Amino acid sequence: MSERLGAIMDHQTDQAQQEAGRRGLGGAARRYLLWLVLPSIVLLGGLGAWLALQDGDHLGAIGRPGDAAWFRDFGGEAVTEIQDQDLFYHDIGRSISHAKQADVIILGSSLVSFALDGAVIHERLERRHGLKFYNMAFVGVASSEFARQIAQKYQLHPKLWILNADDGGGGGNFFHRNLTRAFGADVRPIPSTTTSRFGAYAAIIRRNLRWRVEDATRDLRQTLGLAKSGFVPSFERNVQTGAADMRLFPRFMASDNPGVKMTRDPDCHTSPEVIGNARDIVRSLGAPVVLTLVPNFHGCLTQVREIADALGIEAALPVRTDYSSWDGGGHLDGRGAADFTRDLVDALERTRAFQGVRDNEDRRQR
Repeated sequence: MSERLGAIMDHQTDQAQQEAGRRGLGGAARRYLLWLVLPSIVLLGGLGAWLALQDGDHLGAIGRPGDAAWFRDFGGEAVTEIQDQDLFYHDIGRSISHAKQADVIILGSSLVSFALDGAVIHERLERRHGLKFYNMAFVGVASSEFARQIAQKYQLHPKLWILNADDGGGGGNFFHRNLTRAFGADVRPIPSTTTSRFGAYAAIIRRNLRWRVEDATRDLRQTLGLAKSGFVPSFERNVQTGAADMRLFPRFMASDNPGVKMTRDPDCHTSPEVIGNARDIVRSLGAPVVLTLVPNFHGCLTQVREIADALGIEAALPVRTDYSSWDGGGHLDGRGAADFTRDLVDALERTRAFQGVRDNEDRRQR
């Protein structure tokens, strides 16, 4: 009996020692894990605080010194990325807030981003007529579907929409319904449309951090021969007006660039499918719509006029098409943008749609 009792006690003692050993090992593991995690938490917290203190539109934004309305929108040496798709689609920063205040919003692809001169818009449209203008074009996005979804999602209701009815010069037809973005041969679905708002925040912060690291190490990498050459230049976007600053692109500011040659056969016609899509898009936007076309080598004015006639809307088309281009007729340069913007405003002023908006604004101000 005593032997059995002793055996039981020995067994219980062994169990207790093993349990104590397990508890001791668990405590040590937790302490070790804490020492590993704590510095990471402190580092991430400090990084988050530093990003929050930056003077910019959104968390981590790379702003322009002395003017926080501008933010780095496009860049990357190893991988080219863009910010505004996440910012607009998920209402991060103040872009949507400013777009909601606009009286006139223009939609389009990179053709519009390169072709509108913000200073001319301010002088000829905003100051002269008292109308707030917003450029909601998206570089790399040819179809209007992305912008249409944003307009409906956030109930954008300007007094007038201007649509750049391009059918291929910007990479695809404006009145198609695809949700893809293209940077050269890199064509893929727009990530913003499938990611969560949290995922968009994470992507924005990651891009800004990567761009900051590239900026900070560029001189060193060039000295070591590690810097990549030939990458696409970055550009900034203005959160208050939507304007894009393209001055870093090669020859954008040159004064001797050749003019656009619209070489496409003018016997280029639209299709019932495009007209049907255009009708649905115009109806969904709600406010009056005017079509235009930024001249480019692939442009087709015939299609713009046919769509306008079929929908019973107007087209504001400058007489000129030979505006100077920095890339051989694909996109306008700085001088061409200033000339085109002046002519576009002149053509817009002659439309009944714009005159109605202007007259209503005049009556409101009396």
